[in-house]
Amino acid sequence: MTEISVIIPTKNEEKSIGICIEKIQKVFNEHHIDGKIIIADNSTDNTPEIAKSLGAKVIVPDEHGYGNAYRFGFEHTSGDYIVMGDGDNTYDFTDIPKLLEPLKRGEADLVLGSRFKGEIKKGAMPWHHQYIGNPFLAWIFNRANKSNISDTHSGFRAFTKEAYDKMRTDLKLILK
Repeated sequence: MTEISVIIPTKNEEKSIGICIEKIQKVFNEHHIDGKIIIADNSTDNTPEIAKSLGAKVIVPDEHGYGNAYRFGFEHTSGDYIVMGDGDNTYDFTDIPKLLEPLKRGEADLVLGSRFKGEIKKGAMPWHHQYIGNPFLAWIFNRANKSNISDTHSGFRAFTKEAYDKMRTDLKLILK
């Protein structure tokens, strides 16, 4: 049975999607993880062909947009854990085990990766996001929530399927 589903929304990521998928597969192999990679794709380039050739499941969301790609991807998950990240190689998918550790130990339901706890490669984030926007918004979030999150805007996240189901149910209640 699948243990982990990794969802990657893509739009014209042919230069980097192979790198991302290979990193994920390396993690699956080295850590004996039964996982699947779901590419929610709206590309006009070779991204879906590359992803399929590397063994990923490619789906085409019913609507365009980043959020819709994730929403559609979540509908295709299985297993106890869901990992999400971008297909532009912004996040290091070899860090998936670090995200999963607190989930597997039952210490957390949701884990955020942080671009500020490691190395931000040149060109990966505009300077005003790196030094002004993200730090300032994180400071506001942390003050309001009495928390200590270094990268509140990180798109590299992992959570339990149970937490996802609860978030989905709670969101439906809010939107009614």
